[in-house]
Parts: sequence; C-alpha cells; structure tokens
Amino acid sequence: MALPSDCRAILSADVLSQLGSMPLNDPEWGSSGVQADGSLTCIWGDPRADTSTMVTTIAYKDRGPALDLLNGLVKTDGFTCYTPDGGTRCEKEWPDPKYPVTDGRTLFWRDGVLIDSRYANLAPTGYTSSIIAHVFGS
Repeated sequence: MALPSDCRAILSADVLSQLGSMPLNDPEWGSSGVQADGSLTCIWGDPRADTSTMVTTIAYKDRGPALDLLNGLVKTDGFTCYTPDGGTRCEKEWPDPKYPVTDGRTLFWRDGVLIDSRYANLAPTGYTSSIIAHVFGS
C-alpha cells in the first residue's frame, strides 16, 4: 500500500472547510510534507499563534511495534482504545497546561500503517475518519 503524499487530498470537503484558512506546512514548523522514508507529515497551524495546531504523521509501522506503542499509551498515559474501521484507534484529550484549551492525540493503526495526530485547540470533527477513508478506502 502506498502512503498518501498530499495533506489536503486525504481530507473530506467538510474537514477542509472546518480548517478554513489555517496554514498548512508553514516552513516555520520545520520538516513537513513527504519525508525521506516515504511518510507524510501534515502540520496545520499558524506559527504566529500561541496554540491551535495539529501535527499528523502517516507512516508504515509493523504490527508488533505498533501494538507495543498503543498498549504502552493505554498502560502509562491513560489512552482509550477501540477497534473501528478494521483497525485499532487510541485517543486521549487533556487540558492544555498553559492555555484554557483542549489538547490531545489520536492514533489509528491498520495493515501496517499508523496515523498519528497530536493537536492543541484544533480538532476538526471527522478528521481522523476522513484520513482513514482516504488511506484504506473504507
């Protein structure tokens, strides 16, 4: 399975409309887009803002290491996992330590591919599900 190479193409029109004019892959954030290993890093956020960012990485991850990662997040960090869309999804939200907003992380693993999103005050409804549908056709 080929990993996606376009951060906008993996999102539905509804999710893109929720993101509005939020900058994507501003060079101030560092390396983004397609990486040397073929993974895709998408960074949504204005580098001039104190918060409101989302960083998503889509990469190959073998079953053993992926399940070790997800089980570790449950055991040590209090993540909740369930099995939608033929894969395993783990997520957790928490109050931002500095601002009165919600931060979180959502991971989804299926068929050797891990979708890992970390966010601060930016969580469009259906974001991960839209990526899952694009990557896996479900």
